[in-house]
Amino acid sequence: MNDIEKLIYRIPKDYHYWRPGYSVPAGWLHGSSSLPGARLDMGFVAVPCEGVVDYPHFHNAVEEYLMFVGSDLVNFFDFDAEIELWLGEEPDRLEKYVITEPTIVRIPPGLWHCPVRYRRIGRPVAFSAVYMDGDWSKVTRRIRPDGKTDYPFISPSLRRGEKRRPEAPSFRTDKLEEKIGCKTERDSADAYGAEWAAKLLSAEPEPRSGKYDKYVFTIPKGYHNWGELYANPRGRFNGTGFMPGARLYFGFSVAMKPHPAEVPHIHNGTEEYLWFTGANLEDIFDFDAEIEVSLGCDPDHMETVTVTEPTVIRIPPRLWHCPYVFKRIGKPVNFMAMYLDGDWAKITRKKDEKGDYEYLFEGASLKKCVYNPELTCVYCGRCFKEGLLKDKT
Repeated sequence: MNDIEKLIYRIPKDYHYWRPGYSVPAGWLHGSSSLPGARLDMGFVAVPCEGVVDYPHFHNAVEEYLMFVGSDLVNFFDFDAEIELWLGEEPDRLEKYVITEPTIVRIPPGLWHCPVRYRRIGRPVAFSAVYMDGDWSKVTRRIRPDGKTDYPFISPSLRRGEKRRPEAPSFRTDKLEEKIGCKTERDSADAYGAEWAAKLLSAEPEPRSGKYDKYVFTIPKGYHNWGELYANPRGRFNGTGFMPGARLYFGFSVAMKPHPAEVPHIHNGTEEYLWFTGANLEDIFDFDAEIEVSLGCDPDHMETVTVTEPTVIRIPPRLWHCPYVFKRIGKPVNFMAMYLDGDWAKITRKKDEKGDYEYLFEGASLKKCVYNPELTCVYCGRCFKEGLLKDKT
């Protein structure tokens, strides 16, 4: 296996996803256990029916982003569901948020969150937890009958070697006493978490203080001028441009027609992950396309990687990559470039007037609209379509 191949993860089908109520097959990148060196743990599951999953917990020193979108990315804003999520700094004062539109929730380190109640599902919802480290973990609270309190630390990497992965709690909202899927012993963290979540569901929620509103972001409709190449409108999360303090920048770009895109570039000090999946997130393995991606240690010696199945490509800092060429699209492709910082930026190489190479920095927050320099570029494609930025080199 060469060095480039070590950056490619062909997503396997997971028919044993551990949270009851989520559809299968699921597709997930389990951080460094899936791809050595990876600093990202995320994937996609679809929620076809009402129910409750997980219990209150927080993450130590790591950010997470919870995404709730419609499962049909071609019609991204065709969202029909009502979802409840609890957030708070104090575990005994969690506030309930109601989600009725495509939404991203930022979970900074130390913020208690969950459970998630899918109160109403008119159309299947796609859920993704974007955990920004290679080894996922969480901390919850356990109050024993004798009043003693401890904080169990839960990490799949610490459970390796066990015969089975513990089930996570799931409930039916009409029968809170039934801990569906919680098959662990009474004194386990999962069992206590299940009871805690059930109490939250049946109790009056804390008054909304508004202090956590800054972490809940409704994805706006983003219209572009790329014609039939991408589904329109599309959903994007422009990092700090949308949410001050965010450490993530990405977009849902659903490729509809064959075309080339981007120019060779690198990122300095920041990793990026290129996702290629089917656009129907109820089954990301419903994939029918051929994409070529150029990768290399320098722009004069690039290798071509061919993608014909759901795939994640890790782009470490200073790895040259692009263009990516959608050579054939039988079915729409979900392309996501997950950039692990709040302000997307790239460095390209071009020749100056003397024929010498120079390296140019382009930051999303620095790039201005060609038509209105007072506005920041949103990569709508209008100027590219009209040829105003044609590369003369």
